[in-house]
Amino acid sequence: MNWFLRKMIAAALCLAACEGVVGHAASADDVVRVFLFAGQSNMVGADAHADRIDEFPEFRGAGAPQNDVLYTDLLDADDQVSKGWGPLQLRESFGPEITFARRVSEQLQCPIAIIKSAVGGTTVAFDWNPDAPDKGQKLYPRTLQLIRESLQELDKRGLRYRLEGVLWHQGENDMLDRNLHSQYAAGLTKLIVRLRHDLNAPELKWYIAEVSEKGIWGMDHRSNLGILHEQQQQVLKADPLLRWVPTSHLAFEVMGSGQPHYHFGTQGQLQLGEAFADAYLREIGQGPTPIDRRFKPDLPLAKKGRIRLFVLAGQRNMEGEDSFVSEIPADPTFEWLIHDQAEVLYRYSLGGGVAVSGDWEPLGPTGFLGNFGPELSFGARLRKSIASDDGVAIVKFTHSGAQMPDWMPAGSPESHRDLYPRFIAMIRSAQDDLTRQGYECSIDGVFWHSGENDAYFGPYSQNYAKWMHQLIDQVGLDLKRPDLPWFITEQHKDAPWGNLDIVNAGLNEMAVSDSRITIIKTSHLPHALHHFGTTGTLLLGAEMANAYLKQP
Repeated sequence: MNWFLRKMIAAALCLAACEGVVGHAASADDVVRVFLFAGQSNMVGADAHADRIDEFPEFRGAGAPQNDVLYTDLLDADDQVSKGWGPLQLRESFGPEITFARRVSEQLQCPIAIIKSAVGGTTVAFDWNPDAPDKGQKLYPRTLQLIRESLQELDKRGLRYRLEGVLWHQGENDMLDRNLHSQYAAGLTKLIVRLRHDLNAPELKWYIAEVSEKGIWGMDHRSNLGILHEQQQQVLKADPLLRWVPTSHLAFEVMGSGQPHYHFGTQGQLQLGEAFADAYLREIGQGPTPIDRRFKPDLPLAKKGRIRLFVLAGQRNMEGEDSFVSEIPADPTFEWLIHDQAEVLYRYSLGGGVAVSGDWEPLGPTGFLGNFGPELSFGARLRKSIASDDGVAIVKFTHSGAQMPDWMPAGSPESHRDLYPRFIAMIRSAQDDLTRQGYECSIDGVFWHSGENDAYFGPYSQNYAKWMHQLIDQVGLDLKRPDLPWFITEQHKDAPWGNLDIVNAGLNEMAVSDSRITIIKTSHLPHALHHFGTTGTLLLGAEMANAYLKQP
């Protein structure tokens, strides 16, 4: 059966279901795949606005109705019965189901159906407890009723189906309550076991999304969130049918006050849906085939030559949040950076290790969330200005969801968040690899953009310069380069985070007494609502390169 015919049959089956018409017997390819979405406010889609979807280039048009996807839900504390199947369409707010359905439908070309039960402010301890205690909202029996009624309706319409998995994002309210967070593993395990039993689906897989560390709870409730993470990992390790979906690298809303939000918001929800979809598609062997961008067979540089190695590190802006590759061609000065720069070597670890290069590859857009950082214009400017006999290599290590305690060499009680060991190991590995290949490799500088979340959160902003100095000292010791230059870009005057003056003043004061440190001013650059944005990031990279080139 060809692709077009399969698509037409799938659309006809879903349309028949929506209209109450019984379809013909389905072929094996046209069994409806049913997904259960469940959780609390970030699964509901709080602070995700349908009218903002087209602001994000990667998702323009994603809000269009998906008439070939069946959908039903329970989203309100008072909903008692199923509203019946209908086509998947946007409301004023939305959750990850929108882009999940779009990605899976495009990849598999088969009919899918989504049952969603999500209510904000709920706990596993009470609201999702299968025993339905009076203190909770009795979401388990209500959700089970929704699932059973929805599946019965598919049976009535002659549609064959199978349960594909539960997509779960929940835990914030359990995490906030110190009397509950240490019970989370037991409560979630009980829920999973009971639902599999009651649905007669012992092999039902669950895709459990991380509660993001990028929001305010990653700072003011760091310890509690760490305990929740440990509890979730206990459940995952004990059950081979569970899959983990990282989220701390995804976009996360910022309030008007500059406070990192409690919710993903519009762009984050769009990315969360694709993260769920990619996890599912990988599980069934249908994930995207990685593009091999490595140099073959050898690096494009003469052996025994010198290579200058530059390290780029930091959080949101250094990673490239809200800087979109698709917008680069609109800038005549930088439009050519959409293409690979074969004369600049590149290695990267992005999102705290969510995307990692396998080896040296040409500098260029990586495809990670459709974003890019200052490395593109930075590398281009250096390659144009440095003697052609010298090679240029860039190592980029970023995590947009991190804060300064994650970078500290001594580590933190929340050890799963520690970045320093991986950061220093990646730099060493890159230098050692080039040396083994016969090059003379020197690390010529570390380029750092000061932390956005740290600037907002008072306890972090007040200690930022002190912690930064500890990081600089330890990197110098571990790389046996105590004189290693650091180039630190200031927070922009229009950035929303708050405490900018405290952070910038501390960095400038540190630079006065430490000759290793150069502060790069940024407030003359363009800046979008929360981050530098596409144009600002391109110009930021050029400023970073210029700061290095001005050194004696």
